Amino acid sequence: MLGVSLFKKAFNESMTATLFIVAPTQVEGLGSYENITTCSKSKLVAWLQMHGITDSSSYKNKLNWLLYKGHREEFTTLAQELSAMSGIARQQYINSLSEQDQQKNKVICVHQFMNVLTPAGITAFDYAQLIALYKIGSRLRLIGWRKAQSSSLEAAQIVQSKYRSWHEYYSACIAGAYFESPPTDISLLQLRYAQKLLIATRIHPPIQWDRKLK
Repeated sequence: MLGVSLFKKAFNESMTATLFIVAPTQVEGLGSYENITTCSKSKLVAWLQMHGITDSSSYKNKLNWLLYKGHREEFTTLAQELSAMSGIARQQYINSLSEQDQQKNKVICVHQFMNVLTPAGITAFDYAQLIALYKIGSRLRLIGWRKAQSSSLEAAQIVQSKYRSWHEYYSACIAGAYFESPPTDISLLQLRYAQKLLIATRIHPPIQWDRKLK
């Protein structure tokens, strides 16, 4: 059985892996969680900039946003609005949205995923980003190592309480990634989602989901 420290490391690596499965080539050389530890700091800075983080202030603001609101807030609001409609009314509403409306593809994502995911929705995606940011922030000295470790542990424990398995977690994380950046050809959403979920569940070794981390 894995030791506690090795288990925690493997658990965190599996939690953030889907961030780079959906969009693995956004930053050259940053294709997996493990590479956050070994790749150049300039590439980590580039990854942060892609997420609107340019200094310690914006870094802290991003952490707080992911903790208390995140992408899940908008996803949940849209899901509630769609749930209040009949199936026919929902489809009519989606069809009525202009193709130039940037919100349309997000609404379609919610429509596709809201009855597939657990009540926790895409919380997994926000917390995967959060844990990745703690790791990156520690390397770039935006946050102390001990604070990053304790915060990552707390985030992982919260997510453990919201999902029952890695499959549920990966499903939510990948759905969240597509909600944040829907594919240009939205008709391929379900196919891409299924493909990425298959990759996530195949390439990562089975790690006990509900084992205590502390």
